[in-house]
Amino acid sequence: MKRVFASSGLFAIAFLWLSLGLACAQDQQSNPASVSAPFAGATISQWKGNIHLNLPGQAPSAPSLGETLPAGTVLDTGGGRLLLQLADGSQVLVRAHTRLTLQQPTPTDRSYFQLLLGRIRAIITKRTGGALPFELGTPSAVIAVRGTQFELEVSRQQETEVDVFEGVVEVISRHTGASVLVEAGSSTRVGMNTPPETPRPTPEMHPGASEAASRADQGASAASRANQATTRPRGKP
Repeated sequence: MKRVFASSGLFAIAFLWLSLGLACAQDQQSNPASVSAPFAGATISQWKGNIHLNLPGQAPSAPSLGETLPAGTVLDTGGGRLLLQLADGSQVLVRAHTRLTLQQPTPTDRSYFQLLLGRIRAIITKRTGGALPFELGTPSAVIAVRGTQFELEVSRQQETEVDVFEGVVEVISRHTGASVLVEAGSSTRVGMNTPPETPRPTPEMHPGASEAASRADQGASAASRANQATTRPRGKP
């Protein structure tokens, strides 16, 4: 799971984030409210590309803007991406090549989503008072948050990776029960039968990514200088 977390990669993610309207969730987080209502489905706020929905008891279909997806929906993004808006103001960006199931939390499994494969990025509205944490599940882990921004990925080997950008995320091994707290700027991984790795700075989790980003930045700078040289007026000073 290699991704670029240096300056150029973060700029690209931020641009996509803003273009899909996720910035509005930050304003919602500045006014936290107690969240205790049961899961009422997720609404499609934005979408792009070839996406397949499998609603419970229905034939596969394409998404519709403003459509509410009930618990039991299976979502496959293919080469597209989709933004879900939850009833409490939380937002989940489902990236390309991702398979996700929406579910109704129960006393034994409080997860709102099961990420089976691929990658999502979430802004979860802060939960105060006695509200239970927001939980997401994967084949190898359970992720619990009370209000944060993070990215979650599941590989084809069913390894889970969590990268936290704001707040704190608790990552629990589904099979060993061991857990770690991951703070902003840090990441962890969980295998199918292993406890979560000790959290470490995200750039250390992806040591080759920073070098690739640096080379990309250097190439962009060289191209910019070359362009300036070709457009500078010629002649005697």
